[in-house]
Amino acid sequence: MSKIYEALEMAEEVHPESKLPDKLSPGFPLKERFDIVLRKETEKRMIGLYECVETLLPNVNKKVIQFVGSHRGEGTSMVVRQFARISSFKLQKSVLVLDTNGNNPAQHDLFNVNCERSLNDVITDGDPVEKAYCQVAGTQLFVCLVSGNSLPSSQVLNGNGLWETFRTRFDLVLIDSPPLEESPDGLALVRKADGVVLVMEAEKTRWPVVQKLRDSIIQYGGKVLGVVLNKRRYYIPGWIYKRL
Repeated sequence: MSKIYEALEMAEEVHPESKLPDKLSPGFPLKERFDIVLRKETEKRMIGLYECVETLLPNVNKKVIQFVGSHRGEGTSMVVRQFARISSFKLQKSVLVLDTNGNNPAQHDLFNVNCERSLNDVITDGDPVEKAYCQVAGTQLFVCLVSGNSLPSSQVLNGNGLWETFRTRFDLVLIDSPPLEESPDGLALVRKADGVVLVMEAEKTRWPVVQKLRDSIIQYGGKVLGVVLNKRRYYIPGWIYKRL
């Protein structure tokens, strides 16, 4: 479907030398070793995803990228978190995560930040937009809950020059959208994004569902960049046991 999907699939190939941690003693526990391997692989894939976004949007300096899935449980919020974390911590980008899932916001808990006011609250009170940004301590990464009530996030974001404000301040704006089976709000935002990344649960979500979601996004004026296959099952390969 796209270069993003192909790149992530190629990253699944087994390269034993690159998967082992660099400096771990022989007695390091097996589970902790494997956890480190997975974290390193996650980091590599997120960097690959960032590079693919850069390739597919070469003429867009300050990018707005939307992440969306078809149903709950596919891990869209976690993919956004990992992509934001690597983009900010490793690639030194200023990043804003817009949590548009008003009914089930997740990003504040995932990043362990506490914001008392949503973007809608700040706009309603006539305060500067920056009052809604919650900084992850000591980083260039910020989280913003768009709407803490029943008001659709797309309605909050549809005006007041907000997108220009976001692009001026941040290198990357990441939209964490609710699953489309629960809310059509994500489709209302696709035109605001430079590109949309679909998040699908591996070995569960069927391709006809992916294609239907892709077609809906295109119909609403969005640009689909590709698919992230999330929740791949990992097993400890024999070569890891041999090296312990």
